[in-house]
Amino acid sequence: MVTIRGKAVDFRDYFRDRFSAISSILKSRADVNGASSASNVPDGAKWHKVKVIGMVNSKREYRDGSVSVELEDTEGSVKVTFRGNDSLKRKASRLLVDEVVCIVGVTRDGRSVIAEDVIWPDIPYMAKERKPGSPVGSSEHIYAVLTSDIHIGSKTFLKDDFERFLGWLRGESDDVKLKEMALRTKYLVIAGDLVDGVGIYPNQEEELDIQDIYEQYRVAAEYLSTLPERIRIVIIPGNHDACRPTLPTPPIYSDYAAPLYAMSNVLMLGDPSVVELSGTTFLVTHGRSLDDVIPLLPDCNFREPQKAMVELLKSRHIAPVYGEKTPLAPEPKDRLVIDRVPDIFLAGHVHVEGVADYRGVLVINSGTWQSQTKYQLSAGIVPKPSVVPVVDLNAMRAYELNFS
Repeated sequence: MVTIRGKAVDFRDYFRDRFSAISSILKSRADVNGASSASNVPDGAKWHKVKVIGMVNSKREYRDGSVSVELEDTEGSVKVTFRGNDSLKRKASRLLVDEVVCIVGVTRDGRSVIAEDVIWPDIPYMAKERKPGSPVGSSEHIYAVLTSDIHIGSKTFLKDDFERFLGWLRGESDDVKLKEMALRTKYLVIAGDLVDGVGIYPNQEEELDIQDIYEQYRVAAEYLSTLPERIRIVIIPGNHDACRPTLPTPPIYSDYAAPLYAMSNVLMLGDPSVVELSGTTFLVTHGRSLDDVIPLLPDCNFREPQKAMVELLKSRHIAPVYGEKTPLAPEPKDRLVIDRVPDIFLAGHVHVEGVADYRGVLVINSGTWQSQTKYQLSAGIVPKPSVVPVVDLNAMRAYELNFS
């Protein structure tokens, strides 16, 4: 059990661990060989070529398109300036405060660097090899159904669509192929916000159909108990669930969700979690940090959240930005670092389903079972409800099924 005091020294140790962990990932790259730390940039008689690893402490963009950042390590910092071609400026605009990167550039005095390139820790191509026991190559197809943001208890919960979905999982489809897919489904992974919760935002009670949190989880368990026990159900918490608000988040509190804990085929995990299902490694998070990074990342938007998830893989961190909407717990070890490269990276939260393939990793945002809320309407967010990604773990191929 980790005790968090929330003092300045805890945050210092937390970010030092992040810096150490991601620096090690960077140093494993061949193109970062020979890099120095930010506080140890060598002086140069003329323009001296350098590679510098550091955490982005601050970032400033100018009207002429140039960008400057302060890159720091545990001992000091160096100023980095980006000028020149559009490609370099795009990379500079992509930099997030608090992420760890390597800057390639030149220096004269060791106190400042003119950048020529940015290297993110990233993931390697074809990152994972299947372990023995993997379904790949076998004739039997195994499916994993990925969903989230069900929001049971909300007036905008799409009950009919969800019941149609559960009926399909029970094998009640008239379509022969869809029925076979359901009968071969071995896993249901729910990436948070199983229920709508109580007291999550001001005046939420006006938008609730079920105003008791215990009853919300009882109804959720009632729905899931209609599924055959052969389907293993994995559940992590979201920001609407009864759980600690900070990341990393332990599993949903058992006192509130006792009916779920009583189910023999349900596995309750924290956020984030790494779980191996039939030889396939899943990295599952609710995706709260998407609220922070999507507005900051060029070419990313809430209509295609999978693009921002790819950028998180490049940063090798679930929530690289500190101090925005996503609260982070300053534990001694930063458990949000993506040190193990998954086969499937799953998130939800933004209520828009999307799928991408990045360097052999299947990147999936699992959508929602809730129609547009008042908040989403005010923010201009259009959900994509009742669409479910189903992954063939044999072929590592995602199908999108629509139950609306």
